[in-house]
Amino acid sequence: MSVKKWILLVAGSKDWEDYQHQANVCCFYKIIKKHEIPDEQIVVMMYDDIAHNPQNPAKGVITSVVDDTNVYVGVPKDYTGEDVTPENFLAALQGDDNTGKKVIKSDANDNIYVYMTGVGTEGTFEFPEKSLYPADIIGAINNMSQKNKFSKMVIFMTSSYSARMFEGLSECGNAYALTACDKNIQSSPSDYDKHRNIYLSDKFSSTWLKYLDTADFNTEKFRRLIESRQEKYIRENPGPCPCQFGNKDIANCYLSEFL
Repeated sequence: MSVKKWILLVAGSKDWEDYQHQANVCCFYKIIKKHEIPDEQIVVMMYDDIAHNPQNPAKGVITSVVDDTNVYVGVPKDYTGEDVTPENFLAALQGDDNTGKKVIKSDANDNIYVYMTGVGTEGTFEFPEKSLYPADIIGAINNMSQKNKFSKMVIFMTSSYSARMFEGLSECGNAYALTACDKNIQSSPSDYDKHRNIYLSDKFSSTWLKYLDTADFNTEKFRRLIESRQEKYIRENPGPCPCQFGNKDIANCYLSEFL
């Protein structure tokens, strides 16, 4: 039985002040590439207006919370600029070739990991020009499940009020979502860069990315981010608490099953 791992990385914002979202995605890509997932199984959506932004003091460079490496180099630019839309996100997730670009071509044996970082409102995840609503993403997951397009799916979303996006996700299905904060709380920026005058990340993503950078994917499980009491993972940090939705048993999976 052939099992593939598919990854969809989404930065939903644009403009210099939201530097952190594209930095998160680029850093995430660099980390998972060390674990030898081929680019044809990774889809990246980001506006791509940061590395060469007039406000960037280091042209062509995006740095992250992990180290001083330029995480922008080599990142696939599958959807950029005006193509970063909720419609294209939903199409890419569901394997719809009408985008004319790279999409997730998963089947019943495959696992999918989705990481979304951006601006949230009380009831939406924002793309540069349009909004993604809870019914949109829940509907897409349900549609894929009914068509046997994946074995298990994990979604991490870091945005303000992000819990509102997954309140309708079934606990009996084969998808699990972890959000940066509950439905009444705003996401907290972190890792301020005085040189660039911006934040490099948010508390949820900063902890997650730093953890991933050194974790043993074959022995570590998603649940450790929620339940650990010995180390400074997400729940130990001050600020918004993450919320879980869907089939929480999937949190017992090893990172290597997805990443």
